Amino acid sequence: MSKLYHFTNLDAACSIIESRQLSFGKMYKMNDLIESNRIVYGRILKDELSEVELYAEEEMNRYQQVSFTQDQERDGVDYLGFDLHTMWGLYAEKGYGVCLVFDKDRLRLREGDYGGDVKYGSFIPEDYEFVNKTTAGIRSEIWDRREELFFYKRKEWEYEQEFRIIRRAENENADEYMDVFDALSFVIICKDETVEKGESIWDGITCYILQHLKRGVPVLTYEYDLDWYTLYRDRYGDPIWAEQLGYY
Repeated sequence: MSKLYHFTNLDAACSIIESRQLSFGKMYKMNDLIESNRIVYGRILKDELSEVELYAEEEMNRYQQVSFTQDQERDGVDYLGFDLHTMWGLYAEKGYGVCLVFDKDRLRLREGDYGGDVKYGSFIPEDYEFVNKTTAGIRSEIWDRREELFFYKRKEWEYEQEFRIIRRAENENADEYMDVFDALSFVIICKDETVEKGESIWDGITCYILQHLKRGVPVLTYEYDLDWYTLYRDRYGDPIWAEQLGYY
């Protein structure tokens, strides 16, 4: 399958698995400073914004996004989405969280949703002033320029190998969700505080919790030592992936 990955903490992962839904994030809450403070016109004091400029601000804030990591080849090297230590460290509680694996082709997008690869570059986008000053014109321009506005990040974020889906919500405070029931295929765990050195991660509380959720999702373990990283489907079988050998 064509795989997408989502790193998160254990509680959030359990909620996603049980609810069968993945929540969209609001753009103005993103980690990227450019995204959380998007400039789409000459910014002036809030109390001096015209009615049209206020609408532009509100319209931009309607857009929400879901981010995934994906497999990617760069300079002849394969970087697999689950094998990115930065993602485990930043988004999965330093390895104590989980990585959810989705079948990209089975994601249920709503009419109007739009997905694509995030592109990375070294320049910072310039201020953008709308050509059409009507509300309908602003809304149309934002959609027409969605690649520029929502699918570009500075090169320092390139390690995320991001595939993004955006949705325009009815208002900026709306909570939006994506149905991932058919697409959620595996959950990968890496570390467990309840497991002592030398013990199997399969005996830890993280694995136990995930295997006893109402909706069963196959659990894989991403295990490592100083010079090896391996993916297992159970405690007794052969690895299904190893850094030194690639996929089996």
